[in-house]
Amino acid sequence: MKTRDFVVLAYGAFGGAISGKTNLQKKVYFLGVGLGRESKLGYRAHYYGPYSAAVAEANSELKSLGYLSECSTSWGSDQRWFEIARYDYSLTEEGNRLCNRKRNRQPELYEEIQRLAAAIKAAGDLNYWELLIAAKTFFILKNHGATATFEEIQKVARDLGWEVTEQELDKASDFLEKMDLIERTD
Repeated sequence: MKTRDFVVLAYGAFGGAISGKTNLQKKVYFLGVGLGRESKLGYRAHYYGPYSAAVAEANSELKSLGYLSECSTSWGSDQRWFEIARYDYSLTEEGNRLCNRKRNRQPELYEEIQRLAAAIKAAGDLNYWELLIAAKTFFILKNHGATATFEEIQKVARDLGWEVTEQELDKASDFLEKMDLIERTD
C-alpha cells in the first residue's frame, strides 16, 4: 500500500480533518504502530519525535492534487521573528471520494485503522504536544529497550535532542497504557 493511501484513510478515520502537521505525523505514527507499519511508513527520530518524510510528502501530494484543503493559523513569531503557524488539513469533496474508493478496496484495513483511531481518541484527548511526548516515549521504548526507568528514557531522549519531563512522561505513559502499547510497573 502506498503511503498516500494510508494517509488518506487516516484522514477518513479521524473524521476527515487533522489539525496541525505534528498532530498528523503522530496520529499516523500510532496508526502505523498499531498495524506494525510504522517502519514501512518511514518513521525515524526527529526533533519533534518520530517523523516520516514519506508521510509529509504524501500529505503535500494530496494537497497539491486537490484532495486536501489547507488552512493556516498564525500564532505570531518567535524570538528570531520567524512566523509560527499551524496548518490544518481536511479532505475536500474529491478527497472524500478518494477515501471512499480506498476504503471500499481494502475494507478490513480501513476497519482496523478506524478501530485504532477510536482507541487513540479514547485513550485521552491529547493535544499535539502531549501526543508528541507519547510518540517520543514509545519510540524510545520500542527502539532502545522495552523496559526503562524515567531516568533511562530521559537519557535516551537527551541523546536524541529531546527533552521530556517526569510529568510529561507520566501523562504519556497513561496514554500508552490505555492504547495497550505498554504495561506500567509503578
